This record gives sequence, C-alpha cells and structure tokens, in this order.
Amino acid sequence: MPTNFSERSQFTADPEAVWAVLVDPAFLAARAERSGALAHEESTTVEGGTTVVTTSRTVGTERLPQAASRFLGASAVVEQVERWAPAGADGSRRAQLTLTIRSAPVELVATVTLTPDAVGCTHDLTGSLTVKVPLLGGSVEKAALPGLLDLIRSEVELAREWSSR
Repeated sequence: MPTNFSERSQFTADPEAVWAVLVDPAFLAARAERSGALAHEESTTVEGGTTVVTTSRTVGTERLPQAASRFLGASAVVEQVERWAPAGADGSRRAQLTLTIRSAPVELVATVTLTPDAVGCTHDLTGSLTVKVPLLGGSVEKAALPGLLDLIRSEVELAREWSSR
C-alpha cells in the first residue's frame, strides 16, 4: 500500500518565472550537485506542447534506511521525469512527476502545481511513494519518506534562490 504525502511551498515569483527555473538545464544540474549526486544527466525537451524534464542522478545510499541500503548497495540511480502541461489561462502550471530507482521496486508518483496567488505563487506537490518489497515495503516507505521530503524542501529552497535572481 503506497504512502501518501503532500508538500506546499510559497514563492514570491509568478508561476511562469518559477516554471522557467524548474525546467532550466543549469538549474537541474545545480539541483543534482546540491543533493550530493555522484553523477547526473538532465535534459529538457518539448513534445507537442508538453515540456518534458528528464533527470538521472547516481546517489550514495548511506543516508537511506539500513534495509534499503542493503538492498540497493552503495549507490543507486534515481530517474525522474516531469511532464509539464502548457500554462493555464490564469498562468498556472501543472506537471506529472514520476521518480524511480533503477533496479529497485521503488516508485514515487506525484502532481506538481504552480498556482498564482497574491504573493507570487504556491507550489504544491501531492503524491505517493510505493516500495514493492513483500513485508518490508510499508516500513521502508515510512522510513524513507522524511528524507525524501527533506530533499524536496531543499530543492524548493534552491528554486526560490534561482527565481529571485
């Protein structure tokens, strides 16, 4: 059974400015480097009006729960795909995000929204984390989620820095 989560953040920039940062290859590289990635690749393409951001990061597993790091080894490749729809009439942006770990039964599926507000915009991330390991999946999800949310918060903070430039 998946573990659900929701994170809300505030930006002083409008949705278009924040979105421009989130799809910028230079930002994506900085995001990977700040997260401590051992290696990374990123690309941004447009497919019929949808902006597709694809990243791959090799990360050390030493900060993961012990059960997960034993299963994955010393490092893991995290692949992330974000499919950003065109801007809405009000300037809002919406993406479907999928994050997987290569060679592991782990999947994070989420919706990202950038909604204009009086200050700039609200960034909402709502989704679920699933670890398909019999008997241990739920406990690994619950143990991994706080670290994952810390990483998300760190990435949002970096996006705030970039959007205020």
